[in-house]
Amino acid sequence: MEHTNNAKIWEDADISEQIQNTTLQIVALQEIRWKGYGHTRKKDYSLYYSCNPDTTGQFGTGFLVKKEIEKNVLGFEPYNERLCKLRIKGKYHNLSLICAHAPTEDSDNTLRIYKEYKIVSQNTMQQYS
Repeated sequence: MEHTNNAKIWEDADISEQIQNTTLQIVALQEIRWKGYGHTRKKDYSLYYSCNPDTTGQFGTGFLVKKEIEKNVLGFEPYNERLCKLRIKGKYHNLSLICAHAPTEDSDNTLRIYKEYKIVSQNTMQQYS
């Protein structure tokens, strides 16, 4: 994981400031374009991210979580630069949120990506049902 460059990028293009005056508590993000995966904190939000392990500038998914509900995060699972999952403790039921960056054009990877998404969603349903 490469936190130094990622933190600098977050300072330069701070989406958390853009959603500060909304009621949103969790925001799914695509096109993060960082390197590696992990969790980083800022004043009012935490960012859980899953990006390409080898290079910056391609894809990347994640979740921006408001500080007030961070205590409810049960876990984060980065799968690859196009897919990650956040588990949240709810009042009556826990929630699994999946962030997927799906291709919009036909490509050789399209079928593989949708298969990965299907596996993650099916495993999540089986694991928590």
